Amino acid sequence: MKKSRLWILMLALVLSVSLFLGLRCKGKMAGEEILLAEKETSSEEAVSIPNGVLELQEAFTNVAQAVKPAVVNISAVQILKAEVPYYEFYFGDPFEDFFDEFFGRPRERRPEPEKREFRRRLEGTGSGVIIDPQGYILTNYHVIARAEEIKVTLSNGKEKKYDGEVVGKDPKTDLAVIRIKAKEKFPAAKLGDSDKIRIGDWAIAIGSPFGLKQTLTVGVISAKRQSLFVEGREYRDMIQTDASINRGNSGGPLVNIKGEVIGINTAIYAPTGVFAGVGFAIPINDAKEILDELIEKGRVVRGWLGIEIREVDEVIAKQFNLSDEKGVLVNRVMEGSAAEKGGMKRGDVIVKIEERKVEGVRDLQEVVTRTKPGKKVKIAVIREKKKVTLTVKLGEMPETIEEAKVKEEEKEKIEQGEVEEWLGMKVEPLTPALARNYRIEDGKGVVIVEIEIGSKAEEMGLVEGDLIRSINRQSTGDCKQFKKAVKQVDLSQGVVFDIVRRGRPAYITYMEPK
Repeated sequence: MKKSRLWILMLALVLSVSLFLGLRCKGKMAGEEILLAEKETSSEEAVSIPNGVLELQEAFTNVAQAVKPAVVNISAVQILKAEVPYYEFYFGDPFEDFFDEFFGRPRERRPEPEKREFRRRLEGTGSGVIIDPQGYILTNYHVIARAEEIKVTLSNGKEKKYDGEVVGKDPKTDLAVIRIKAKEKFPAAKLGDSDKIRIGDWAIAIGSPFGLKQTLTVGVISAKRQSLFVEGREYRDMIQTDASINRGNSGGPLVNIKGEVIGINTAIYAPTGVFAGVGFAIPINDAKEILDELIEKGRVVRGWLGIEIREVDEVIAKQFNLSDEKGVLVNRVMEGSAAEKGGMKRGDVIVKIEERKVEGVRDLQEVVTRTKPGKKVKIAVIREKKKVTLTVKLGEMPETIEEAKVKEEEKEKIEQGEVEEWLGMKVEPLTPALARNYRIEDGKGVVIVEIEIGSKAEEMGLVEGDLIRSINRQSTGDCKQFKKAVKQVDLSQGVVFDIVRRGRPAYITYMEPK
């Protein structure tokens, strides 16, 4: 019995040792298999990649490394200011003005309520590209147009902000140059040749969309657009790309696969407010044409004729007896403009300027805007079936056409005696349009159309929209009579205005304090 138990114990011991050694060996072998598997896996790629693809990937990486250091984030701050009356301890009588006017009582000036300044900061972001080691940065005009403070952040890993200074701006091309200053030199991007781009070429956009700095997106050149309207602004010769461009990309570079800047990202077609596969950039060659002038003079000086024109179509060609539908029709010649001085007339059809044939508006505008003011140019026009050659000395283009029109209209009014200024107020004869605008039912006189804040006219108690019928009992039925009446006014002796305000007649009196 004892021997049987002993044999059983010995057999159990042998089996235990065998099992232990077997498991250990199996684990070791399994470990070797795992190691071998790892070695085999690491020696093979997950996907077989052609060498050309790897080279292309390397090209994009090289572009990012070369261009990103020259791309900056621009923060443009606009400060809105407004004076808000503070009415504490200021209780006026709401019927005072009415009774003063009704009884003709002289008005005593109440102390004005204290005013407190209201300030609000509006901050917008955009992008830019350093084009010179001295810190000159090319961006869009609309990025810095209303900025009172400009902060520029570089992508050098330090996130250091520099104060930006506007060096030059050109609303017409929507381009601007700002500058940052430091002891060290800045990394500058290389400018390419946008005339050499082809549809289908790689296009890489770098900027700060939605404030996300140093974002790189890739696409191709989709098209070249000769004319484009975006948010009421006309752009010429734009590069179209499907590289993702969003708000905040404005002013950043569009570069080619060589890392050369070929455009300045400017606009997007976005019905939903975000990128929809269509972005636009200003060709860098357009920027290069004006860079020196922007840096040296702060603005671009262009030639100007001072005319309004339209394309010649089939109807115009037929009615004006033209041989074909080429040329531009002069719709209007601004008074005092270069065109008027050169003998151009409304109804002329411009067919040639210098040595270039004018087939459309674009041909004429390109020659004129690229010619400096003061230069004389030969312009051929068709007038009453005859060809006439004019010599026109180009004028200087104003910053905006609207500015030119306003100046012309004001000049015409002054020359025709239709506007007068006195003590900070502007008056014009009463017309049906002014009567409707200021709700003047009837009467004869001159209307105050503008009053300067803090002027003597405002101090007298006059307001915009008042119809002045007489001054010191002298009729002011037109600007000529108004001018004659004010010449005889001695403020130290007092002045009485007979006016109509909001349909009620009233006398306004004033005497210079002694």
